[in-house]
Amino acid sequence: MAETDSSIGDINLADIAAETASLKGWVMSYLEQPQTYSQFAIIAAIVAIALVVGKIVQKKIAEPIEDDRDKIRTIRKIAPKLAALIAPGIAVVLLIAANRLSLRFIETNEVTETAIRLATIWLMWTAVRSLVNSPFIRTIGMWILIPAALLHAFGELGEVIDALEAASFTVGKLELSAYTIVKGLVLFSILFWLGKFLSQSGGEYIRRKDSLNISTQELLVKLFDIVLYIILFVVALDLIGIDLTALTVFSGALGVGLGFGLQKIASNFISGIILLSERSVTLGNLVEMDNGTFGYMRKLGARASVIETFDGKEVMVPNEDFITSRVANLTHSSTSGRIEVAVGVAYGSDLKVAHDCILSAAENYEGASRQEDYLPQCFLRSFGDSSVDFLLTFWVDDVHSGRWRAQSDVMFTIWENLKEAGIEIPFPQRDIHIKDANIDFRKSEPKPEKGNGNESGESDEGTDVARQDDQDEAA
Repeated sequence: MAETDSSIGDINLADIAAETASLKGWVMSYLEQPQTYSQFAIIAAIVAIALVVGKIVQKKIAEPIEDDRDKIRTIRKIAPKLAALIAPGIAVVLLIAANRLSLRFIETNEVTETAIRLATIWLMWTAVRSLVNSPFIRTIGMWILIPAALLHAFGELGEVIDALEAASFTVGKLELSAYTIVKGLVLFSILFWLGKFLSQSGGEYIRRKDSLNISTQELLVKLFDIVLYIILFVVALDLIGIDLTALTVFSGALGVGLGFGLQKIASNFISGIILLSERSVTLGNLVEMDNGTFGYMRKLGARASVIETFDGKEVMVPNEDFITSRVANLTHSSTSGRIEVAVGVAYGSDLKVAHDCILSAAENYEGASRQEDYLPQCFLRSFGDSSVDFLLTFWVDDVHSGRWRAQSDVMFTIWENLKEAGIEIPFPQRDIHIKDANIDFRKSEPKPEKGNGNESGESDEGTDVARQDDQDEAA
């Protein structure tokens, strides 16, 4: 019965009591030594100095400056984040120096060594909180990396790793443990956060190259992202310790997924690469899709592109639509654009004068192109039902300035020119010819009701005879 009371499961209460007593004796032995209090005083002084210096530097950095240069603004933007590391950084440096001095003059340094470990954890915690913007990565750092570093600092990390390794399971030929999952989560988070930073930096570097056109820049950026993330994925698997040959089943499943469920995604991705390599559509082009979407290309993405319409909408268009449907690119090789205005004048007008009035409206318009191949022209197109129809064509050098405005201004001028010349723009009219004249257009008199007497005193027979006479006269 006594043996049962002294142990609960695998936990031995006697061992716990012995460990507690040993720890208490170790603490009391340190507290009885005068050197321990000397080290505590040195640590307190160092922490106070680090905090004061850190506050002064942060206050100094927060002061405004008048220099507006880009590099200075960038430094000033990063400086407050780096300034937060000054206090723990100074503490770590001074504690390392104090540890050597303590070992030389006091001949003991256990307390300062512990303080160095804690100051290093303080530095790591501040770095994660200040420099990492991603909430997910910050959470990983706070709840996994910092506790792991704390356990490592006091030599307890190995036991925790052994316990996590013991909790394992097998998936096919691949054996996974809790430690592998935690390590994979941390490594993937760090590497892909690093990949996002490198992708952004590399994209900005490529886009600054003025020797490359926009299509080439976007193609290089896309290829850079693909290669970067593939490398990071392979490196992460290798660091975790997963054998890449064990992923053959996953590769086969991925191929089946691309053939069925991910077919559209893969098609849009490949279409995006084709668009960038062919340079048929680039950023800033004025395009019109087969479904009527009309606007400027603002983004060429991996899956879809963005077209900004003239009413401010940003339409996401799958890249596949640019390959499989008809797309009108108004600014592919030239920004010039043709505008047409149909005008009809009344029959009986002087057609030569009407032609000159219409043509002069475009010739005198300041936005019309003055190039020899793009001069305004006016054509007599047809003799319509109600008007003689002309077609005016003229070009503008830059369609980005708008075609509706140019068309509207020229039409106003045509109206004024024709009005001054006395030429009418007719509206549709129809002439009606009546071939059958046996129609009585006179207003018919109401027929008297039955049972009422004839107020005029005439008989019904006389009325019938009079109606018959009227019909004979009409015939």
